[in-house]
Amino acid sequence: MEKDIINDLEKTFHVGFEVKKTDGNFEEYEIRLRDTFKETFKLLVTIKEDIRLTIICEPDIFGRQFVENINDSSIEKRKLFIDYLKILGENSVEVKINDKKYSIDDFLTDNSKWDKFFLKFTKAGYYNIEKENKKDAILNYISLIVAMVFSITTYEIDGIEGKMEGRQYQDKTIKYERNPINRKICLAVKGYNCSVCGFNFETEYGQIGKDFIEVHHTTPVSKMGDNYIVDPIKELYPLCSNCHSMVHKKDPPYTIEELKQIIFHQSME
Repeated sequence: MEKDIINDLEKTFHVGFEVKKTDGNFEEYEIRLRDTFKETFKLLVTIKEDIRLTIICEPDIFGRQFVENINDSSIEKRKLFIDYLKILGENSVEVKINDKKYSIDDFLTDNSKWDKFFLKFTKAGYYNIEKENKKDAILNYISLIVAMVFSITTYEIDGIEGKMEGRQYQDKTIKYERNPINRKICLAVKGYNCSVCGFNFETEYGQIGKDFIEVHHTTPVSKMGDNYIVDPIKELYPLCSNCHSMVHKKDPPYTIEELKQIIFHQSME
């Protein structure tokens, strides 16, 4: 399971993780960012057979600077954090700042200094025995919690986290970064079916197509600029490779609805 967690997180976020199984009474794992010398955060994942999944996130041993960092998060980042909270379920997530339980309004209005941070996610009956693989459910919830925490970081971790969507960097030619945190929340909300034609890679290709889909920005990444703030729920859409290519056949791109109408009229001919 340790390798599965590492592979899933590194594939999603493109940074290194380390996972260690503990000696607790239940199946339990400690998760950290690799090579950060316990200076950021850690996760403790507890799996009580098929009954309950618990994920606790808190600063690591030398994580004081991490708390100061997330305290500096902008209102846009805090809104994204709240979006993740809503996806996971407000009744399933407990967040404490300075030992006080924080509400959604607190995140947007309370400007007090953060000295302590604690997050606990609890999910009873965390997977559907008939429809969902147990391991996949665990990996998905771990990934969502990590993305939730990354969403309020204001610095770069191994050169990727905390960056604005669309920021330019030089590598012989100009490239544009795509934030994996925004991609994660888009797919958590909208799933892996193409938003235009409904194509699903796993349905068509089996296991090799699992969790594969391209994500389309309604505002082209190349036109965002350094300080553009993406709304991942309103501006990002999962698209199959064909529809993603077709949507960019003009500049500015076709809208999702326009491409749907093109396919509809083509099918009527």
